[in-house]
Formats: sequence, structure tokens, C-alpha cells
Amino acid sequence: IATNVNAKTYSKAQCKSYAHDMVIKKYHWTIKDYNNLVKLWNKESGWNAKAKNRYSGACGIPQAYPCSKMKKYGKDYRTNCKVQIKWGLNYIKKRYKTPTKAWKHFKKKHWY
Repeated sequence: IATNVNAKTYSKAQCKSYAHDMVIKKYHWTIKDYNNLVKLWNKESGWNAKAKNRYSGACGIPQAYPCSKMKKYGKDYRTNCKVQIKWGLNYIKKRYKTPTKAWKHFKKKHWY
């Protein structure tokens, strides 16, 4: 079995820490935004980078659909939480402006 020796795997705690740093330092959002992001992605994937929706095919921590949308952020987009978080935060910024607004939408519609 061939495996990618360079494949990075991170614990959920490491993924959340990375997301926290991105939310605060890169996007300059608030701790409330980070907390709402945690709630959102707890519901979407449980912070499992290998999560896949068996009905829609959405995948990863942010449940990107199609999954291949994340490819431009890294070749290992199916398993690397950092790649997925970069894509997911950019998606939230473009579509909802903040994780808090994405969470509010999710609570109403059960999707974001």
C-alpha cells in the first residue's frame, strides 16, 4: 500500500487552535465569531477532516460541496484540516461576512 509520507495529520485540538489563530489574527474577527465557528463546524463535521456526507458528497470540516472546491488550497484537501479551514473561512467571509452570521443562517436553515 502506497502512502503519502508527507501527509499531515492533526488532532482536533490542533485544528481548532489553527482556526482560532486564523479567526483572530488573519480575519480580525472576535472570540464570539470563533466560538460560533466551533458550534457550526461541530454540527457540520465534528471537526473531522475526513468527514463525508454520504448523501451529498460534501466533505471535510467545513463540508465543502463539491469537495473538490478545496483543491486549490492544497493537494491534500481531503485530509488536511489546515487546508480545509483556510477554504472554509474564506467561504464564510465571502458568503456571510462572519462566522456568527454563518451560524445564525445555519440555525435557521440547517445548512450554510
